Amino acid sequence: MLKIKNVLVSQPAPADYEKSPYKQLASKFGLKIVFRKFIKVEGITATEFRKHKISLLDYTAIIFTSRNAVDHFFRMAKEMRVTIPITMKYFCSSETTAFYLQNYIQYRKRKIFYGKQTLGDLIQLIGRHKEENYLLPCSEESGSELPNALTKVRVKFTKAPLFRTVPEKIASEIDINDYDLLAFFSPIGIRSLKKNYPKFKQGKVLIAAYGDTVCSAVEEAGFHVNIAAPTETASSMNQAIEQFLTDYYKAGGDLEKMPAKYKYVPKPKEAAAADKEPAASGRTKAEGADAVAERTSRGSSRTAAGGTEKRQKVSLHGKTIEVKVAANRAAALAVMEKKKKK
Repeated sequence: MLKIKNVLVSQPAPADYEKSPYKQLASKFGLKIVFRKFIKVEGITATEFRKHKISLLDYTAIIFTSRNAVDHFFRMAKEMRVTIPITMKYFCSSETTAFYLQNYIQYRKRKIFYGKQTLGDLIQLIGRHKEENYLLPCSEESGSELPNALTKVRVKFTKAPLFRTVPEKIASEIDINDYDLLAFFSPIGIRSLKKNYPKFKQGKVLIAAYGDTVCSAVEEAGFHVNIAAPTETASSMNQAIEQFLTDYYKAGGDLEKMPAKYKYVPKPKEAAAADKEPAASGRTKAEGADAVAERTSRGSSRTAAGGTEKRQKVSLHGKTIEVKVAANRAAALAVMEKKKKK
């Protein structure tokens, strides 16, 4: 039986490792966990940015989805000698990102809004301020679903590539063959693995991947996903690894005897496309972000039918089925009334 001893996590080490879940994981299974980023973020130059013909002062609101976006937005403003007006509004994907703005602005004197880390929540928030002209600082290779969601709710925005994520050179300091388990959190991390170790063969090495895009990148690179996260029972990577190792040792270290839930099956293209449809928390995916934002900004319309009020849903593209049914029913009642009078 292959015992898992050495784990390489492609992220920076926790600020307080001794109190982190990874420390508990290491103690429980006797692991040696090494943290090393496989990627790095580089800011694009002001010369490169000017090629996009974007003027920072043309916008009334900024959307921040990460600390990197915050850092490079204000870096670019400084390099281009642009003073951001106090009237600028900031929409952040989380409270943590919003508080990070304190490094650059006086927090209490600015209009700052933040969501609860979900795409649907951020879309609802922005949907209440459709009159703004938004700038979305992002990486050059951004694969975020946010631009598609903003387009669907008809929000005026412009993507502003301010940084790029590239593979880090780590081959000289990390011997990849020393590890029994590799954990990845970004598709570029997989690209970095291939670039740093072109002769690497997975063999008995286990690979953990966080998110469908990362899992897909692993498979496309010719490797196999052993631990896919998040799951219904494991919201974090360390939880997913803990559950896997528990079952792994119960199975005697035989991957063939592992529960079926650990067999990663790539999603069909249709299903993957459906998952990219943004939906707010508590809503079905079929409703989509456009209906959510429209109901948020315009509310529910009420019409009188038979002396009672019925709530009607209004979408961005016209009347919904409920509205049409109510209209048809009202028309039928009108025809019946005419017949009775005759």
